[in-house]
Amino acid sequence: MRSSLIPLPPLLTLGILTIGAACGPGKTDRSADSVGTGAAMTAVRADSGQMAMPAGGQGMSGMHQDTLVRKVDAHLQRMKTTNADSLRALVSDDRQVVTSLIADCEQMMRQMKMEPPRKWQSAVQDLRTDLDRMASMTGPQLTQAMPEHRKRIEGMLAMRRDMMRM
Repeated sequence: MRSSLIPLPPLLTLGILTIGAACGPGKTDRSADSVGTGAAMTAVRADSGQMAMPAGGQGMSGMHQDTLVRKVDAHLQRMKTTNADSLRALVSDDRQVVTSLIADCEQMMRQMKMEPPRKWQSAVQDLRTDLDRMASMTGPQLTQAMPEHRKRIEGMLAMRRDMMRM
């Protein structure tokens, strides 16, 4: 009789971890995925742009990742809809958003022990060149440069999403 009770604690533990991972604050986009050697793993839907992570909090913060993607997307939208006169005011925000995106991606690559591909290195160099040039541009010059700059940022986001699917 006692041997039939032995499996209960691990199942109970799994159930509690699964419910905690699925219902925890700030984790509405997560669902329980699998169990690996006693630790519950949570996975995030691929379309959210987040990687699967251990529920124990080791690794990247899901809330940080969601916030970063939302921040970059909102910034891209602002750049699309802002007139030439107001673009000058966005240059410092742009530098901060792009720098944060690059740093976040580089941190992910280090955590994954991934060597940055040439495509990545080229994209980073292009964005850093944009940031340097944009600091001295006028409103009309910024208006002309923005479509290509936005495409580079969107490309960086796409590479980041691809990394997260690995």
